[in-house]
Amino acid sequence: MPYFSSAQGLRIHYQIDDFTDPWLDRPYLILQHGNGRSGDFWYRWIPTLATHFKVIRPDMRGVGQSDAVTDVNGQISLNACVEDLLGLIDSLTDQPVYFCGESMGGILGILLAAMYPAKVRALALVATPAFINETMKSRYALGYSSRLEAMRGMGIEKWVRETSVLTRFPPDCDPALIDWYVKEFAKGVPEVLVRYAELVSSASAVDYLPKIKCPTLALFPKNGQITDDAQVNLFRQHLNKVDVRYVDSEFHMIHLTHALECAAAVQEFLGQAELAT
Repeated sequence: MPYFSSAQGLRIHYQIDDFTDPWLDRPYLILQHGNGRSGDFWYRWIPTLATHFKVIRPDMRGVGQSDAVTDVNGQISLNACVEDLLGLIDSLTDQPVYFCGESMGGILGILLAAMYPAKVRALALVATPAFINETMKSRYALGYSSRLEAMRGMGIEKWVRETSVLTRFPPDCDPALIDWYVKEFAKGVPEVLVRYAELVSSASAVDYLPKIKCPTLALFPKNGQITDDAQVNLFRQHLNKVDVRYVDSEFHMIHLTHALECAAAVQEFLGQAELAT
């Protein structure tokens, strides 16, 4: 299992999926998972993308197979996660990479592309909010004073199941997918999951959007609860080169419920970006 060592000495785990022709030097594509998930959640994307790109699926620090953290507040921050991505890229190649992130993973991609523009060739954002609005904060709180208190009070598994039915998956979703999602999410260390929830609840990528120079795909659920029209308009207004597309769903987990459609859109977009360079 491949790892690289972060600046703080934590081992960050990643998976490599490379089914490109061996005589071609194909570019790297990083798939960055969102809050509380891991690289395993991209599994349905791999058959579509891994014959075109060297696909890299990192686990954020403290989740998946990456090293556990001993100080959640001191070791888990947005800047630390971006620095991990920078270190990963530098360990793989001296060339810019393609980057695709879902939800919080997309926020990290925004920061990475804005802060280190020479590292990102093109950016794909899947169900990525610029920030979490007050309405969604209230929904995630489930009657508690905050999302964080709900996670602590209800326990991770119960909280993630209730919020998954509420905002992440449509009513006609296969119950087995929801069960798998809940089980995988709940494998995380509770303190780590709460810390990531705290980060995503307070994060705002708005000021970083105008700093992004690379071509960007913004793929949203139509009438999304988290990425509503106001959010989509922020991306339209502040990104210099943006291609906004929609998936026919009102729920957040389009990278799972509409995996093949999303992966095909990303492949098409990145192919166009490659031809343009």
